[in-house]
Amino acid sequence: MSRQIEKIKRIKFPRISSLKPSNSIIVLIILTLSIFILGGGVYDIMEQPLAVLPTPGNPGYYPDITHQFLTESISFIFFLIIGISGGYISYRSTRYAYRPREAKMFLAIGVLMLFVAIVGSELALQTKI
Repeated sequence: MSRQIEKIKRIKFPRISSLKPSNSIIVLIILTLSIFILGGGVYDIMEQPLAVLPTPGNPGYYPDITHQFLTESISFIFFLIIGISGGYISYRSTRYAYRPREAKMFLAIGVLMLFVAIVGSELALQTKI
């Protein structure tokens, strides 16, 4: 019995403090959480707004600035994802320094995505006001 206890004592179990997830997983979790919060996910959970799809008489946006429909939240989350993806693509274009054609193409796509996200968000806000 004591021999078995000695064998168990010699086993090296990994410490919880030594386990570390990869940086990409941490960044992905932080990005997902920030997009959820900025997109109005907390409001959607707490208030449970109506999910109204655009119809001919309804523009799809709640006419008051202090409330929103679920579709507004989803569309803004979509614009956030486009904007963050555009920033990431623009950043990745720097890795193609020795291939200027690819670098310019990725930079143009990234800037275009950023522009679409900013203009789309502003138009949604102007429609709401």
